[in-house]
Amino acid sequence: MNFEQHYGDFTNDIKLNGITPYANSMPMNKIFLGKKFQKKVNTSTHNIDSYMNVIFEHPQQLNEGDVYEWVLNDLVLSVYLIEAKALFVKGKHFWVYAVGIIE
Repeated sequence: MNFEQHYGDFTNDIKLNGITPYANSMPMNKIFLGKKFQKKVNTSTHNIDSYMNVIFEHPQQLNEGDVYEWVLNDLVLSVYLIEAKALFVKGKHFWVYAVGIIE
C-alpha cells in the first residue's frame, strides 16, 4: 500500500467542515492505524472501517471525538475526528486531522 496517495488535483473540491484542506490522503483501512488510534476508533459508537488524513496549513476549530462533514463534489461523508496533530515538515507547519469514515 502506498501511504503517499492523495487526492491531488481534486483537493480543491474537498471540504472538511466547510473548509478546503491543503492536502487529503486517500482512504486507508483502519488496520494501518496504531494501537492508540485503534482503541479510540473501537471505543467510539461509530462503525469505522477506514480513515484518511486531512491536512491544513493553519489550525482548525475541530475537536477530537466530534463528527464532521467531508465533501468531495456530490460525495458527502460523515467523519469522526480521531486525532489532531501539528507537524513541522521541511521548515513549514501543518495541522493533520486523522478522520475515520463512518459507514
